[in-house]
Amino acid sequence: MLKIWKHAWRKGGEATPPPPRQGSDRQAQLCRADSEGSYSSPIDVVPPVVDDVSSAALSAAGRKRALSLHSSTSYETKSPFKRLKAIHAIAPGQPEFSHNQSCHPSEIVVLYEPPSKLTFTALYKQLREVDGEEKYSRRHFSAALHVLLDMGSCASDLVWRRALSDLDASVSLAYNEDEEQAKEYVVLFETREIIKNWEYTMPNLDPSSRGLNVTPKFLKLVQVLQSCRPHEDSFRGIVFVRRRAVALVMAELLRLLDITGLRPQVLVGKDIYVDFISQNEMFHGFQLGTYNLIIATKWAEDLEIPPASVVIRYDLFDSQLSYANCRARTRGLGSHLIHMMQRGSDGHRRRLLQVTQLDEPMRRWIDRVAQSPDSAILPATVLNSHDPYLSDSEDEDDSAPCIKDPTTSGRIRMQDATGIIYRFAANISAADSVHGQPPALFQFEAVPAPRKSQPQFVCTVTLPPGPHVPPVSGLPSTSRAHARRTACYQMCLELFERGFLDPQLFPRSSKKIDQRRIPDVTRTLDNADEDIVATVSPQLTAASKQIGVHGYPRKKPGFWENVVCLWSNTLYPTVISVKERELYGPLVLLTRAPLPRMSSLKLFDSGFRMVVDLKRGARFDVNAERLDDLYRYTIRVYRSIVNKPLVCQLEDIPYFLAPLKSSWPGLTRSKSDRWHIAEIVNDIPWDLVKLAADNWVTELQTENLEASLEDAIIQDRWIEYTRRYYAVRVRRDLTPLSKPVDSLREARYESFLEYCKERRKGFEGLRDCNQPMIEVDRVLPVLNRLNPASKNPPNPTKHPAKYLIPELCARFAIPASTFRTALLLPSIMRRIDDMLLVTELNAALFDHAIQEHQLHAAISAPSACAEFDYERLELLGDAYLKYLSSIYLFVTNPSQQEGALHSARLRIISNKALFLNAESVGLAPYIQAKPLVPKQWRPPNFTLITAPPPKVPEDDRGREACTYSLDAGDHKVEDKENDCIGNSGFSDLDTYPVTTDRNENEGSVSHEGLLAGKDSYEGGDKDKASLDEAVKPTGESLSLKKTKKDDQNVQWLGDKAIADVAESIIGAAYITGGSETALNASKALRIAVSNIDQWSDFARKALAPPPDVTTRLRPGTVEAIEEIMGHKFNRPHILAQALTHASIQGYEMTCYQRLEFLGDAILDFLVIRHIYDRDATLSPGALTLLKGAMVSNQALGAICIEVGLHEHLMFESFDLANKIRAYADNLKRKRDVEYNLAKEEDRAPGQYWIDTTPPKARSSGPLSFDTHVVESVIGAIFISDNFSPDGAQRFFDKILKPFYDKHITLRTLTHHPTKTLFEVLQAHGCRQFEVTREYEPTERFSHGMLCNVVIHDVILARADGPTAAYAAKHAAVYALDAIEGDSDFITRTCDCRAKTQARKAHKKVVKQML
Repeated sequence: MLKIWKHAWRKGGEATPPPPRQGSDRQAQLCRADSEGSYSSPIDVVPPVVDDVSSAALSAAGRKRALSLHSSTSYETKSPFKRLKAIHAIAPGQPEFSHNQSCHPSEIVVLYEPPSKLTFTALYKQLREVDGEEKYSRRHFSAALHVLLDMGSCASDLVWRRALSDLDASVSLAYNEDEEQAKEYVVLFETREIIKNWEYTMPNLDPSSRGLNVTPKFLKLVQVLQSCRPHEDSFRGIVFVRRRAVALVMAELLRLLDITGLRPQVLVGKDIYVDFISQNEMFHGFQLGTYNLIIATKWAEDLEIPPASVVIRYDLFDSQLSYANCRARTRGLGSHLIHMMQRGSDGHRRRLLQVTQLDEPMRRWIDRVAQSPDSAILPATVLNSHDPYLSDSEDEDDSAPCIKDPTTSGRIRMQDATGIIYRFAANISAADSVHGQPPALFQFEAVPAPRKSQPQFVCTVTLPPGPHVPPVSGLPSTSRAHARRTACYQMCLELFERGFLDPQLFPRSSKKIDQRRIPDVTRTLDNADEDIVATVSPQLTAASKQIGVHGYPRKKPGFWENVVCLWSNTLYPTVISVKERELYGPLVLLTRAPLPRMSSLKLFDSGFRMVVDLKRGARFDVNAERLDDLYRYTIRVYRSIVNKPLVCQLEDIPYFLAPLKSSWPGLTRSKSDRWHIAEIVNDIPWDLVKLAADNWVTELQTENLEASLEDAIIQDRWIEYTRRYYAVRVRRDLTPLSKPVDSLREARYESFLEYCKERRKGFEGLRDCNQPMIEVDRVLPVLNRLNPASKNPPNPTKHPAKYLIPELCARFAIPASTFRTALLLPSIMRRIDDMLLVTELNAALFDHAIQEHQLHAAISAPSACAEFDYERLELLGDAYLKYLSSIYLFVTNPSQQEGALHSARLRIISNKALFLNAESVGLAPYIQAKPLVPKQWRPPNFTLITAPPPKVPEDDRGREACTYSLDAGDHKVEDKENDCIGNSGFSDLDTYPVTTDRNENEGSVSHEGLLAGKDSYEGGDKDKASLDEAVKPTGESLSLKKTKKDDQNVQWLGDKAIADVAESIIGAAYITGGSETALNASKALRIAVSNIDQWSDFARKALAPPPDVTTRLRPGTVEAIEEIMGHKFNRPHILAQALTHASIQGYEMTCYQRLEFLGDAILDFLVIRHIYDRDATLSPGALTLLKGAMVSNQALGAICIEVGLHEHLMFESFDLANKIRAYADNLKRKRDVEYNLAKEEDRAPGQYWIDTTPPKARSSGPLSFDTHVVESVIGAIFISDNFSPDGAQRFFDKILKPFYDKHITLRTLTHHPTKTLFEVLQAHGCRQFEVTREYEPTERFSHGMLCNVVIHDVILARADGPTAAYAAKHAAVYALDAIEGDSDFITRTCDCRAKTQARKAHKKVVKQML
């Protein structure tokens, strides 16, 4: 289907390239056509269009003639000129053949030269002097830049001339007395005057002229159009471009060129420059010949443009949907689809091959698209991109109707909807789809058109039965394409509202991670500048510049900001439930837009894992009354869990909370059933919502105390901010007159009643002194449940209550089961925020190519104190980067030796290079480096009241004078002995006396006026001002508060930490999709591997030494080594290079050293990947220990001797030969000794080679190359297999893996087991460990020693023995076994790293304050 004609005219007698060998794939054919000459695929017709475009060639291509080539023919050996003549020689009327016997257009690739370096035009530079930051005409500056890269300087200046009308309107609007607007008026006025008075040049298309002012790409387009004979009546052409600005300027430039017979017109989306005729009139004019060339963007691809004889893809798109639509725009038989591709561009080649390589289902679907407007369900193998320019929306007005994904800010506009529906239908699982012939997606119905002669159509979209979405119809339209667009848009809206549209289906947001970088007008440009990504400017200080630590703003999820703007009474529930924990009731998170689907979360309670499920419920509408109840209930919940007066306006609240009945059927439904979403509105106990919204406490029903205390939280003070207790049971055996036997708080009193008389201020006695007591358990404060090492806080110094008197208590309005789950909300919401950020990052940089849980771990720093961090992934990513960069340098520098290659590799993968690259793409703000601090946590848009609560009247029940803190600590309530009842741990900065009472009818201490929002301030601004003036903290406290606030919004990251995150992301990409995905992630992070877009590019670019420049191997060497490796060499002379030492005269340039450089990186990567999978629970430090032991010179030398590779080495040194022989004999003796000893001690054999040094060629020379022969042989296998890792992997699996698994584990490392254990613990960051020794007789040793390995007061392992050294060694071995077997032990037990980070952060804050 795809054919290439390269400019390959050769001088007489010059040989043409031979045909490709059998089995070469299509990519190799395309590569050969680009690099060596022309080539025609055996299954495709001969390409009729040439790179050196001529009228005769295109004339021949226009005839209905082609060849059916099912195998290599004589045309393969003909010159391009003869091949072209052969096409002309076909008799008129001869039928055209193709491999599928359908009327397909002839597809042609036209190559154009790479653009030379471009400079900014004089006009652009002068306008930049006026508007230096491109602030007031940013859209025009961007358009001029892109047109400059695509079409040249002449076209770039035309952008400004076209912008005059827009600038005139802006100048008139900007005139104002406001200072900023006055400045804008001056800038726009000067800009307009410069453009008006500028002398514009005419286009110059002469390539030999110094005044050439168009790009080679545009020049080639003009040549193609001229060769298409546009003066003929049959000519109809369509040119598809990427950007709207390019389309508009291209049409104007073609008109200026006045090509004979060419009548261009523009077809784009909503135009901001000019008004153009309606589409129907344009299509009618195109059909009649009024216009014979349409220049369009992606926006018009699926419209019913009349068939064209030539369709030209000026820009390549990463979409098979676009490819299908372009084929449908051609006339079929006798027409041409032309792809313009830059010569030598690997990126263009890759994109073109990916789009045009079709399997059989895709071919059938494309045929149906061309034949019928109803179409079928798209095959699941479709290739599509999230490129925002596929939307043609780079400068779309925000007012245009669209569906905005709140997570990624991607937008689906009307023109995008058809493609989204195609992809959504393709993604439905096969089990849900209809088998056999796929049904039609679209059905069209003709409807009468009132007062119009032209009929109208209504399109109905019918999805496969999986999602159970009913058919949706669009608006009537005179065009089937427009009717289909409206129907698809309505279906997208329906799917979005049902929560079925995942962020992966949305086009990537046209807004980059940050704003566009202002280009430097003094430098030159190339096409690499098309994707300009901003650099995040770190907050540099004098100290940070020296120590490499910078402050970056913490990225907040865009989801909450986006949903606040969606004011609606429709709510989307996400049910939060704790699995297998009956004491935790379900809670509903209600948002104004559906949250993306998320996997279960893992939280920790005293080291034990809790699994939190997030399940969707069906959307529902609420009235104003219920919405207000939800709003006040949410405020109540958050005030209660943080014990502070938080407020948020109703219009600013990002989500609501509600309780849920445990009987909701969705709790037991599997999450895999994504299409069925249970109704939820009737399972929300609205009475409990209103109760808690109106009151924070209710009276206990003493008549039926047991029932009143069921699932209850009680408090013994009628105030909102106080300690709370879970009701355990009613103790009818105790009364207020009983002696407090087991209650430490009242232990020194004769009775509970005496305690109340002494301690409760204003206590006037009880009505019933014989009432039963309530046994209670304190409610813990909010904790960080994301940290596996987090533990419940110790009991406070002031003993909590164990028994309470019912008459003095009130029941908290929120049930205990619901409140237990609510206390987890800070941890749950932090994890949800993290996942939203991960989705944003994945969409912005990686096209959703990386698994989100892997990417989440990759951006989580150890300082975040979560269950995972980037350290293991960083080790894998570092090995992959070494692997990738080594191959890249080996291929691109064929003449460089090992030393130069090593230096070049350091420049690519050094921490400094990685840091600069990661910073340039804006990665730093996404890194999660701060742990959750529950006492500083706030929901989005919530603020803390900084005014004292109002005073309330007293009643006869008693009153409690209390004070509470408004700082970051908990609110505290004090009685007359300063006995703190609130949560302890933070000191007050400022306290204010408040008189409280439980009678809400007389007055409320819950600040209900503030709870109601802004409407509560009935006094208007004056009352607000008085509240603001009520509290004025001291300068010191204000400074500390500001520091804490700034510290939460800014995170300090070291340069190496950012580099480590970049490596860990690459490691996550490798785990997700292998080498190709990791390569794409590396390119996204701007790793310097230019001109490599896919792994196969290495094989295409590599240059191997010919066989005649390498040494000759001894007879039988190749067969012997193939027997050792279990792999056959495709290029035996590469093996000769791997076995050749530099001592052999005349072969210094083809010795093993370059292969050793390559094989070293491959071996490192294979080793890391092996132990990463084998030892999945070990820390990076332990993995590094293992890796170092596996790739050491001693280990590689032992492997070389073990498998017999040393017997086949090629060198010219008698001394070296003797040393290698002695070294081999010594190793074999030590191996036998170690095996016998291991058998006696019933253990695995260890590293018997550790004390044996490999021989050297001479005393001052380098190590013998037998220590590196394993690496050089691996490199040789890799090259011999055409840069495929399969052969090297088989060699590793057969030889190296068994050797490593047998000899190198944590238990068999040569270090003393105690030393290895300590190194492993230190690598985890643990500092609280010891090996205790004590004399204790045991069953085995009556006079022995007992040793314990103790970590954080937990005995991990113990062993006894006759001596302390014997027992300590075995205890360490058992401890290493335990650590390998229990993946969570150290994470669950040790919090040293968190404490270290906290101390560092405290020192940093103190240093800044000083």
